[in-house]
Amino acid sequence: MGFSILCVDADRNLCQVMAKALEAVGHTVETEHDGERALALIAEEAPDLVLLDLFLPGRDGFSVLEAVRKLPGPAQATPVLLLSGCSVTPEYQQRAARLAAAALLTKPVPLAELTACVSRELGTSKSLESVAQRGAFAAVRSEFSGELERFSFAALLHHLHGSRATGVLHLQAGRKRKWVQLRDGYPVGVRSNLLGETLGNLLERRGRVSAAVVRESRERLGDGQLQGEMLVAMEVLSEEELSAVLREQADAKLHEIFEWSSGRFRFEFGGQLHRASGMVRRSPANIILGGVRSRMSLERIDSWLEAQRHLLLARAEEPFYRFQEVELEPEYRCLVEGLGSGRALEEFLSADEGTRRTLFGLLRAGLLDVHAAGSPRPEPTPASAEATTGLEREVQRADLAAMVERFANESAFEILDVPEDVGAKELQAAYERMSARTHPDRVSSHGAAVRRLAAETFAHVERAYERLRDPELRQRYISEHRSLQRVDREQAAGRRAHLAEQHFQQGKGAVEQRQHQNALAHFGKALELFPEEGEYHAYYAWALHLCHPDDVTMTEEAIEHCKRGMKLASDREKPYLFMGRLCKVTGRAGVAERMFTRAVQIQPDCVEALRELRLINMRREKEKGLIRRLLRR
Repeated sequence: MGFSILCVDADRNLCQVMAKALEAVGHTVETEHDGERALALIAEEAPDLVLLDLFLPGRDGFSVLEAVRKLPGPAQATPVLLLSGCSVTPEYQQRAARLAAAALLTKPVPLAELTACVSRELGTSKSLESVAQRGAFAAVRSEFSGELERFSFAALLHHLHGSRATGVLHLQAGRKRKWVQLRDGYPVGVRSNLLGETLGNLLERRGRVSAAVVRESRERLGDGQLQGEMLVAMEVLSEEELSAVLREQADAKLHEIFEWSSGRFRFEFGGQLHRASGMVRRSPANIILGGVRSRMSLERIDSWLEAQRHLLLARAEEPFYRFQEVELEPEYRCLVEGLGSGRALEEFLSADEGTRRTLFGLLRAGLLDVHAAGSPRPEPTPASAEATTGLEREVQRADLAAMVERFANESAFEILDVPEDVGAKELQAAYERMSARTHPDRVSSHGAAVRRLAAETFAHVERAYERLRDPELRQRYISEHRSLQRVDREQAAGRRAHLAEQHFQQGKGAVEQRQHQNALAHFGKALELFPEEGEYHAYYAWALHLCHPDDVTMTEEAIEHCKRGMKLASDREKPYLFMGRLCKVTGRAGVAERMFTRAVQIQPDCVEALRELRLINMRREKEKGLIRRLLRR
């Protein structure tokens, strides 16, 4: 006998997926979708473990866990695995640790990882005696199964995508059998046992080839040869036409399942499907929308819409479903974008068939949902996206690469492009805008490198949003960020000062070697890195003069740098020494003497200034001697 588990998540279908996966390994699972009701169940009879989503109506997950830890008796020690629909921030980790959460997992959690995590927790959370009394823990099996009446094919695709599942989905309805290969939650291949779905029959039914051609192609098939290859050899189809037809065949095989109103399913984790019709990687939302529009019974659609007519129709909130690529015609995009926070579903009961099918397809894909009137909801951005061209993909790639590089050095406010005092509604809108640009599901048909870029960029956006959405966490983040900024500025200034000093010393060496241009370049770099150092200005001034000794304009510029140097480093001798030399060459002997004198006053051992003063005195004595000789005549 397994353990009892309470699965609490606002997404009812996702709850069912997790419940079935855990039931498959022998547990008893109860589901709940509201924080208050979940707390009441735990208080009444605590389960062995709770899976608790953070974002719940009524009461959020942290609040529920805090209340659980205050319950009387053993219930307060109930192991709780927290689930977050956004990336986990350090603040969330600290809060989870303070409340003794067993783990904090980021959705979507692959089902195999979820069952393994539950197994580890339950294996250590009970004493050996308790485990012995209740029976050995069931071995983790590699599949789960159920009835399509309770869990539709659309819901399976939608939520296997949400859990990023890899494996084979086995489906059966009477004698019909289908197999769907999934990789990271995306359908990539399909097989069928229906003769009507063979390539030849599909082409004949669509009027692309005659029955005689189909028979001939079958008769001419050799061992291991495919009918498509034979049709190309017969020059009935070109390679390009065959490729397009095979994609159509795969879609037809998959879409036919949407006709099924009953049947069974079994998902085999890690399974591999051989000789399947390969599919272009497309979002499950696109597949579900196409299947509902083309094959699902209109009677089933209208029956469901009628039963839910009292609810409001709105765009979905789940971030890892909402941003899937989905191809919608302009009129339907406008309809979806105009839903706002909700419109009465009964408004659409009399709409045309195309509208009813489209809305139901988007509901089944998780891009729209229904809720009772009066429940508060944020305004999400549109879920729709047009198919991208090759040029647009390159633009997206470049955009994501630039954001990854930029976000690594930006604050949460800069990433979301909001001020520190941003309101909740504006913050939500900013998060939605950035999510629409960066969510991995928006580039699901791109290459692996682009998908990794999107995942990294979206992680930055999620972390930024989580740091700012809670007022208490935001204030703490602002304080910590300002402190880090101050430290970063100090460290950056230190690095700049060190590098500037290296250039300064290299410039002095170049002057000694009479490499004046090289010296000027080094002194200029030192000034660029640390413009507040007076000696750098002084040395730059002297090197500038040495490079252009006969250029009056350059000499005047050099004098200005010396003046700046004297102002910034009034206690250093070098600015006065070089100013004296510049005044000397421009014929201002009196000013030059005062500059050399000031240099010696600051540094009595300034050899260069002492030498200049001796030369001035020698010249003065020589002039006096000449005057005396003239007077004797």
